[in-house]
Amino acid sequence: MMTQGPTPRTALARLRDWFLTDALPLWAAQGYDHARGGFHEALNFDGTPAAGRSRRVRSQARQIHAFSQSGLRGWHDGAEALAAKGFDYFLARACPDEGARGCAHRLDSEGAVIDERRDLYDQAFLLLASASRWEAAKDERALHLADRTIAFLESELASAHGGWLESDRAELPRRQNPHMHLIEAFLALHRVTGDEKYLALADRIRDLFDRVFYQTEKGVIREFFDEDWRLQDKDQPAEPGHMLEWVWLLRAHDRAHDRAHAKPAAGDSSGVRERLYERAVALGADPGFFGFFDNKAPLTGGVHSAKRLWPQTEGVRAALVLGREREAAALVDNLFMTYLATETPGLWVDEFDAEGCPVSKDTPASILYHIYEAVAEADAVLTMGEAG
Repeated sequence: MMTQGPTPRTALARLRDWFLTDALPLWAAQGYDHARGGFHEALNFDGTPAAGRSRRVRSQARQIHAFSQSGLRGWHDGAEALAAKGFDYFLARACPDEGARGCAHRLDSEGAVIDERRDLYDQAFLLLASASRWEAAKDERALHLADRTIAFLESELASAHGGWLESDRAELPRRQNPHMHLIEAFLALHRVTGDEKYLALADRIRDLFDRVFYQTEKGVIREFFDEDWRLQDKDQPAEPGHMLEWVWLLRAHDRAHDRAHAKPAAGDSSGVRERLYERAVALGADPGFFGFFDNKAPLTGGVHSAKRLWPQTEGVRAALVLGREREAAALVDNLFMTYLATETPGLWVDEFDAEGCPVSKDTPASILYHIYEAVAEADAVLTMGEAG
């Protein structure tokens, strides 16, 4: 009699267990600088902090979000206290004048601002961290910071052509990527507050998605644009990781409108979600290296490139959103043979080159956010099965 092999849920449970048992405890113990405050930018492969590194402010915000959410889920006893300390540091060091112009771009290892540029991508993660701090602790400072930052975006960075400029220095090209993370943050703020003003901001980005970012005939997300949203290069490669992120975001936007108005604002996006996932697989999944997704994929296909971890975790999340549990499980199994196969449990290899050789010199903290999001989706699937 044949025995049944492992179910997809076995792989998902293994990922969740690794995150709770190995990753969160390690990053809670070693990822925070208790002497000077703030989260370290990276850990060495022996699990010690990569000391002396400057700190991207977006990494601080991502860690605040990941630990806040992990604390809310009861996944680590010290997660909430760490998120609270991190937010105190963030407010004191990264947000001059109580966030009157949002957050700066980079700090040194002592917490001094060394790049005061107001980068749009950074502001998106400030807003996401603020949503999580409000949800976790009802910290009034979080909503105050979020609203001051949004006011700054509207007064200084809003573009007459739609969306917001790259920074207070108005660099080109304009990118879809910061707007993708802004819709994530606005949806999070709407979810935790119920305030319609945040959903209206998300709707503005969904409109940009429909008009500018999503190229219907090719089924891809376009990345780089001139000031008026004209495509800079029609032959620019696709970025499969971003296509996979939008699968989750489109569902989240639909759900937000379902909750608020009993119907999606722009109609059901299920067809677009399926198309984005299928095109990401067709263009960017490398059959020669575990089916992992390339960082960049030419629209003609067939040429594979380096592969960071985060597109793979977004692949897991997108597959689960679409109900493709076996595809998600296959990716997870392959992660444990490659990216997660480190001597120190709880770390990861951030990138493999086009030939499948690891090229990372340490483990960047910023990817904990991507891993958390995949694990949260896996947990939702597992919990639904347990309840059923």
